[in-house]
Amino acid sequence: MSELPEFKNDEEAAAWFDAHDTADLMDSMEEVTDPFEIVRTLFPTKPLDVRLRADYLEAIQELAERKGIPYQMLIQNWLIERMNEEAPDLLTV
Repeated sequence: MSELPEFKNDEEAAAWFDAHDTADLMDSMEEVTDPFEIVRTLFPTKPLDVRLRADYLEAIQELAERKGIPYQMLIQNWLIERMNEEAPDLLTV
C-alpha cells in the first residue's frame, strides 16, 4: 500500500482506518499544522459508593493498570457498555 484510497464519506474512511495499519504511509502523509479548537463538554457527575469483594476490586485495579487507565474509568466504561446493550434509549450522547 503506497497511498490512501479515496473515501466517499467519513464513515467509509473510519471503517478503513479501523481495519488497516497506516504505519507504512506515515512518511508520505502531509503534516497538519493548521490550529484547531478542541471543545470538551463536561457532564455533571455524582459519586457512587459500591461495595465489592476485596479480591474483585484488586483484579479490576490490576486489569485497569494493564490497560493504562484508572480503575474507576474502567468500571465506568463497563457500566456504559452494558447500558448500551440493555437500554440504549436511556443514555444520552
